[in-house]
Amino acid sequence: MSIEVEIKLKINDKKSIEEKLAESGFRKGALVQESDTYYMAAHHDFVALDEALRVRSTENRTTGEKSAAITYKGAKLDQISMSRQELETTVGDAEICRNILEHIGFWPVPSVEKLRQYYHKENITACADMVKGLGDYLELEVIADSDEKKEQALEQIEEILQILGYSMQDTTRTSYLSMLLAK
Repeated sequence: MSIEVEIKLKINDKKSIEEKLAESGFRKGALVQESDTYYMAAHHDFVALDEALRVRSTENRTTGEKSAAITYKGAKLDQISMSRQELETTVGDAEICRNILEHIGFWPVPSVEKLRQYYHKENITACADMVKGLGDYLELEVIADSDEKKEQALEQIEEILQILGYSMQDTTRTSYLSMLLAK
């Protein structure tokens, strides 16, 4: 089982954050456009269960390469982060995957569109996101395979936040989708 240990925070100066990431040893990765379609169903209350089902279309802005994946996200595992079990696999064609889900009773909610700049350092991924309709955000993520490793990952993330001039109190546990639906 893999656990996605993640935090998210609103940022006002994306360029400054990206410079601090570089200064602290993060290397710049891919710049991608992501389009996330989330689904609801009559037989499964994703909102009440704090779960999500998503089909993501990705286009690498550097190489032009396109890909797609379907993801199940379990309920959040703690009260301070966005950590949750995540099951994901690639799919050959996002549109066909979406059509299959809709034909068997799932329905889409408004899409989340973002331009995401990846940064990497050891086992930590940082994403500087420009989310359509919401503005700029930073996500920090570590994949853990046990509760013990989850706690270590949260400590790593807290250290990076401090370097960037933030704390866990500055983070939000609200998903981009929830933020957009609340507007």
